[in-house]
Amino acid sequence: MEGMMDRLIDYLMKIGFSKYESQAYLALLRQSPSTGYELSKQSGVPRSMIYQTINKLISHGAINELRSDPVTYTPVPPKEFLGRLRDEKDRTFSYLEENLQTLEHPPDAHVIRHIKERGPVIDKINALLSKARHEVWLSLWESEVDEIQPFAKKAVDSGVQLYSLLFNCESASHFGTTFYHHPSTAAIEEQRMGQRLTVAVCDNEEVMIAGFSKEMMPVALHTEDPMLVLLAKEYIRHDIMMKVMAEKWGIEHIERIWKGNPDLLYIVTNQMLNRE
Repeated sequence: MEGMMDRLIDYLMKIGFSKYESQAYLALLRQSPSTGYELSKQSGVPRSMIYQTINKLISHGAINELRSDPVTYTPVPPKEFLGRLRDEKDRTFSYLEENLQTLEHPPDAHVIRHIKERGPVIDKINALLSKARHEVWLSLWESEVDEIQPFAKKAVDSGVQLYSLLFNCESASHFGTTFYHHPSTAAIEEQRMGQRLTVAVCDNEEVMIAGFSKEMMPVALHTEDPMLVLLAKEYIRHDIMMKVMAEKWGIEHIERIWKGNPDLLYIVTNQMLNRE
């Protein structure tokens, strides 16, 4: 019970209550009506602070004052109080969202933001999927699929067109129109780049390019620069088409084209042909 009360106090503080206000409101929910003196004893709020705390709660619309003798206080039911508070906050956010945009001055140059560590990188990819309105292009590896999948599903369910190229992954659902780099071709890609290059393009407006590997901390860049957005989308588009052609003609046939040619071998694998 004590642990739950501590959590309730923490959450009330998140919506604007002070610690004393939180303690007093919870005490009234457990026992009311109460005088100021009784409420101080029940809540643990010092007597020197109890009437200031009560006045704040009245101004929040969280408690009622009863003109009895002596004056007593009762809590406004949580559903009523929180519903009113939620409506007020929604109106406030709607007003700010609408009117702050009129003051916004777009930057002259497109900023490239750098993000480090796995958690923030994954969160940003999921944020792009969550905000997408029309179309997302994804190039993603199996090791990151599970963390991205719920957000991909929400995007697809909301009508977003999703094109996905998944590496080293036999089958995954909820990624829209999906193509696969299976282990043999995925291994070549990872060896050439030295990392699992992951790309997300949202609505032809912004792009996230990330690198994951065992040897280094995941890093990424995020930008609305139209040329980088176009470049990233074309990278995924061309990779998908190469994958489709390889499956159409056979991987062995495609490999015969480049394995004996030193220039093509270097282009595909980043390795030089031993000419001896």
